[in-house]
Amino acid sequence: MVFAQHGVSLYLELPTIFLAAFFGAAYFAVHKVTIVAEFAIALLIGLGGGILRDIILNIEPAAFQYWYFVPVALAGGLAGVLVRDRYDTQKVTPYLRNVTTGMLLLIGLEKAWNYDNPPVSVILIGIVTAVGGTITASLLTRNDLFHHNGGPYLMLCLLVASLVFMAAAATSLLYVAEILSLLAFVLLRHFGHRRGWTVHELPWEPATASVAPAH
Repeated sequence: MVFAQHGVSLYLELPTIFLAAFFGAAYFAVHKVTIVAEFAIALLIGLGGGILRDIILNIEPAAFQYWYFVPVALAGGLAGVLVRDRYDTQKVTPYLRNVTTGMLLLIGLEKAWNYDNPPVSVILIGIVTAVGGTITASLLTRNDLFHHNGGPYLMLCLLVASLVFMAAAATSLLYVAEILSLLAFVLLRHFGHRRGWTVHELPWEPATASVAPAH
């Protein structure tokens, strides 16, 4: 369902906020910051990209309009703090983390598209939404999360996924555009990991062996 006053599907945005806040809180919980800082980071990474998106669109941020955005982000932050080291991060987390970044991209692309922005603006707003919260958190904490997550290659993956979305959305099949864009992003990220161009692991996780061919 897409609410006209909101401009993006809640079935997509709320899970995205939860997962983004989850990974943000998990990262900083391991670094032994205070509980207040952990939840502040969860809110920043969970909601920051969407707030920047709405500011660029010159509308009131949805996180300020609807009461359920902040509780969802806080719930994600709490989950990240509680389960950060209680499961096998090597098997599940890398893929889920890429899916979360792809979903952040989609909530930016979809809203910019629904507000009838030019194609270039839609793509730029989508990318800002995907990385805005993380970059802001990196600047405030002096912790280069953006570079660790692939830097330039991450931007290339976001750009390609955005172009896939635009091509599919032009057919008026928005659901298909979302699925294809997300698949493109996740597959590109996985391909980059296989080639040794980027890593899935967060800094506290043991690195997996690269399967990139020797030169």
